[in-house]
Amino acid sequence: ERIIEATKEIFGYAPRSWQLQTAMKILEGHNVMTVAGTGAGKSLVFALVAIAAALADFDGLITMISPLKALQNDQ
Repeated sequence: ERIIEATKEIFGYAPRSWQLQTAMKILEGHNVMTVAGTGAGKSLVFALVAIAAALADFDGLITMISPLKALQNDQ
């Protein structure tokens, strides 16, 4: 799938199945709640949504805010 290949190219690894499934549910318009530990990859879900929008030639602005500083302090 294009989103998996794009993710590998951008981040150097493929998304886990739960990340991809969560992103797809968001793209389908569902409200989604995901619970996972710090460093498990929740932020990648939002990146996957942005990547999918870019691959679909979305004509707009995509802003992704990630809690990187908080994650750095927890690690």
